[in-house]
Amino acid sequence: MKILHIAPAYQIKGGGIFEVVENLSASQCKNKKNLVDILCLETFKETHASNKAIYNLLPSRVTQFSLMYATFIFLYSKMRSYDIVHIHGAWSFQFLFILPFVLFYKNKVIYQPHGLLCPVRMKKSWLIKKLAWLFYQRYLLKYSRSIVCCSKKEESEVSDILLSFEKVEVIPNGLDDEFFLKKGFVKFQRKNRLMFFSQIIPIKNLESVFYAISELKYKDSYDVYLDVYGYGPEDYVRDLKTLINKLQISGNILFKGAIPRDERVAVYDKYTYFILPSLSENFAIVVLEALSRGCKAFVSTQTPWGEYWHDNLTMLDPDESSVYSTLKSELLNNQHPINRNSERTLVLDEFNWDEISVKFNRLYLLGK
Repeated sequence: MKILHIAPAYQIKGGGIFEVVENLSASQCKNKKNLVDILCLETFKETHASNKAIYNLLPSRVTQFSLMYATFIFLYSKMRSYDIVHIHGAWSFQFLFILPFVLFYKNKVIYQPHGLLCPVRMKKSWLIKKLAWLFYQRYLLKYSRSIVCCSKKEESEVSDILLSFEKVEVIPNGLDDEFFLKKGFVKFQRKNRLMFFSQIIPIKNLESVFYAISELKYKDSYDVYLDVYGYGPEDYVRDLKTLINKLQISGNILFKGAIPRDERVAVYDKYTYFILPSLSENFAIVVLEALSRGCKAFVSTQTPWGEYWHDNLTMLDPDESSVYSTLKSELLNNQHPINRNSERTLVLDEFNWDEISVKFNRLYLLGK
């Protein structure tokens, strides 16, 4: 099978979309039965397996007319040769000049929005997204053969937009193979140090953790420490640091930057606790990563993980009082809360990329 992934966010700082495209395409290449190409921004330069070609043609700016032309020629000359065209993301202006090919080859187009159509994200840059919706975003949804969501939560949100579940398929994201390796000996783990790892943006709601740490420090005389891993807009990070100083907890919070992909397991293995207090998530692969390395994970109820039960998984409402009371119960009283309303047990082996790749192949073949 010949597969084309189109992903403007396929770049080192592309967040979850980069991880999905990278891992899914790598798994699709393993059996040598598939030929996989990736169409991405001209700014991303990497080397990959011989049967996975990278085409750096998508312009990163609207003024790059030569790249727009090159992308158009590429799609015009090659689109018919692909069995499946798998489009990733939402709202990127590059989709505007991809749209004509989606309309013409709609029977081979699989669309995966990666949670970017959720109500909270729709409110950000509202005017730009309104224009994007009018000119191209709604047509991607309408004319794609199938739409892939990574959780029941995202399925519900997308179906509300479509007013139908008919062509929506739920296929979860997965874990890198390295996360299934046995955990080695760790010399030291601080029991009162939390880890956060994600993009540092307002929707991640770090402020709620800062307020909780301040309460624990000055109300309960208990120091909790937080190491923040990830990247984000400089002005927002400055605002967070201003809040930290205001709350007088600068000694409790460290911003430690992004984690190189090949160092993630080693970093997780240093921590006992992981926290993700997001206001909205449609998957959050970092939760699986943390649990796979034995961390106790405190996770917002605004994620899909409330569907599952796991010994080390604790759900919390993403507000200051809930974060505070949950951390106090765990760290001061040694009472690990149990999520009792879950539908099924979380089995990490279900999130193996090779298994997930099989599910995608079934979907790809469904309309052939």
